[in-house]
Amino acid sequence: MCAHPTRGSIVGMIETRELTKDCATRELTERFRGDVFVRSPRRGGLTRVLTGMGATVLTEPSGGLSVTGMDAWRIASAAAAHYIPIQELTPRSASLEDSYLELTNVSIENRVQPQTTRAAR
Repeated sequence: MCAHPTRGSIVGMIETRELTKDCATRELTERFRGDVFVRSPRRGGLTRVLTGMGATVLTEPSGGLSVTGMDAWRIASAAAAHYIPIQELTPRSASLEDSYLELTNVSIENRVQPQTTRAAR
């Protein structure tokens, strides 16, 4: 359930004639938060440090790292504490469109399909 803010945009999502979500735009995008893109010349060392702290780290084709489960400031602090240089640190959040697609996909995947029965002859 989303809390209603006193200011800001409100998003209402209607699916099959039912209101499925009613919340602030910011809250919706934060729920489906993206990741933090990190570029460092010491990827291996940074990966070990961050995974040791509970983050999930994936290597991207561009050579950077995609980090989830940890905010950018914690990544920077951990890198600094281990003397690991950071060349780029970019939080990436999901767009409203991405959040909508993710939310509706989740609800579609979890929907129970009615079973059809063959009519008696």
